[in-house]
Amino acid sequence: MLISFGVRNYRSFADSQTLSMSAGVGARRKENISFASGNSLAPSLLRSACLFGSNGAGKSNFVEAINFFREFVVSSAKDNQEGEKIDTTPFKFDRTWREQPSEFEASFVTDGNLYQYGFAVDENRVWGEWLFSRPNELDTRSRTLFQREYDSESGNYYWHVSKKHVKGEKELWKKSTRDNALFISTAIQLKSAAFKHIFDWIQRNLRIIKSPDRLSRSFTIDQIQNYGKKESVIQFLQAVDIGIKSVEIEEKTFTLRDAEKLFSENFRPRKLRDSMHKSLERGTVYKTNFYHQGTDGELVGLDIHEEADGSQVLFSLASPWLDVLENGYTLIVDELHNSLHPLALRFLVGLFHDSRYNTGNAQLIFTSHETSVMTKGFMHQDQVWFLEKGDMGNSLLFPLSDYKVRDVSAFQKAYLDGRYGAIPKISG
Repeated sequence: MLISFGVRNYRSFADSQTLSMSAGVGARRKENISFASGNSLAPSLLRSACLFGSNGAGKSNFVEAINFFREFVVSSAKDNQEGEKIDTTPFKFDRTWREQPSEFEASFVTDGNLYQYGFAVDENRVWGEWLFSRPNELDTRSRTLFQREYDSESGNYYWHVSKKHVKGEKELWKKSTRDNALFISTAIQLKSAAFKHIFDWIQRNLRIIKSPDRLSRSFTIDQIQNYGKKESVIQFLQAVDIGIKSVEIEEKTFTLRDAEKLFSENFRPRKLRDSMHKSLERGTVYKTNFYHQGTDGELVGLDIHEEADGSQVLFSLASPWLDVLENGYTLIVDELHNSLHPLALRFLVGLFHDSRYNTGNAQLIFTSHETSVMTKGFMHQDQVWFLEKGDMGNSLLFPLSDYKVRDVSAFQKAYLDGRYGAIPKISG
């Protein structure tokens, strides 16, 4: 369960900006808005949060920061080679920031314990990495599990790895950690059990969808074909009321001859043609048909490509959405409203607010321009965040709870009137 995520000096972010999923006193009273975390240090967490802001304010960059955090933890030790550049981008509009590392930090609860993990990197090396824990026990203090900090004068790292709380081959892990890799990632590659639950939470629980309208349908198809999820997907689609009665997946064998029919040899570069001969000799493709009820009562099948964009997006989202709700993951989605009707958007968010469906205390963080989710009683002010540009072109993140708001349903007009900032400045 995510408590907070912070980013500093990354893309459009300069000074540290932090999104908190901790529920305030008012939100704690609403079961559809918050849930008990099981940890006394962060007793109540939000089920969802929305980031509003104009184009270019930094919404996508915030999602990208979480994605970079996750991907670097998962892959830095296994994918990067010695001396290979790290694909991070500092805030470029100020020389001081360009010369500093980017920082990322997440606080979360897993196995009842609270953890705070983060790192600082530039394109050449990891400058710092830290992991602190706070067990959910009375009279316990915060524990430093490890810290790593680069000393530019000596060219060496300062290390502290807890002898009491970290078991395993600590010296081997330290010696094996490259400058451009994370210690926690290296230890996992060397079969460390000490950090496995931390690594697993970051890898498995943080789920990122950068663009719903470009999301592959493959996961939903796989769940239908191989895991008996057809009925749950159909119920999901029917709940949005897009007129779909059934879904059928037709499996076909795809051969190189089929590829030749799709692409003319005259218009296909030789390099692509050669790669097709190697990789497309034989494979499997799936044809998805949606069935609607015709005027005579019979079911009429339509290829998914004949359906509206919103219906295609909802089909792609169906199994990922249900999987997150069932397993209690934290899902981050950029521009969730893309291709979706406002009622469909509200339906997707509402599933996280409904304990009948959100059985695992899953969380949703999404960016949007669509303010219709601000209807009375649907979201709390703790769940609403804004992003706007500062004087240097830097992204600033702040919550609606900073303002005195009695009724969040009045948010839509006030927001569009510019009362909270975070809207585009359009000249006439």
